[in-house]
Amino acid sequence: MTRDAKWNLGLYALLTIPFLLNDFANINIKDFATWVAVDYGFAKALPLLVILVVCLSGRLSWADFGIARLPAILLVYYGLAMSVLGTLLDQYALPLFTILLPSSALGGIPAAPEGSFLGWFDLYFGLFLTGVVEELIFRGLAFTALTRAGLPTWAVFGLSSLVFGAIHWSLGLAAVASTGLIGAVFMVCMWRTRSVLPLIVAHFVVNYIFFGF
Repeated sequence: MTRDAKWNLGLYALLTIPFLLNDFANINIKDFATWVAVDYGFAKALPLLVILVVCLSGRLSWADFGIARLPAILLVYYGLAMSVLGTLLDQYALPLFTILLPSSALGGIPAAPEGSFLGWFDLYFGLFLTGVVEELIFRGLAFTALTRAGLPTWAVFGLSSLVFGAIHWSLGLAAVASTGLIGAVFMVCMWRTRSVLPLIVAHFVVNYIFFGF
């Protein structure tokens, strides 16, 4: 494995750590405003800052994080397809895994005060930003790092799926399994298009339907 490939893997691992640690907020923080402050700082602003520094320094390109233009027709096609498929998996796979797997949830996201501006803001801007950050790291960078490490395509799908599921560990085994499955499907789209743009849209749609209804 080349030095650059090892560096890419190291960056992928480094950017995964805040998400793994951020789940402790789901367990220990019950106040929604405090949870938002921790989540935005630790699992949004910090990773985005690292990505910005890495790209502006020339160490990696924006394309290495999956920021690549697609023809409008493909953007719409894959955005719709992944939104529908991701939503179906989220709505049906999660209940199935909840039945099949033992209950192991340790915490969850605190409920926003009803009618609060902060809750509205997080539902739209927060979920969109989540889609941006997680797709850049767990599809874009993951694909770059794992393929450059020489892993076969099936292993890229499998390992990236495990990592994406693992960052939801506080929500329990069912959530880990269902989000891992969605992550694998999304990675197929990344493999086909080399772009996270339709996946950012799909990620937002899936989360919005889950949290908004």
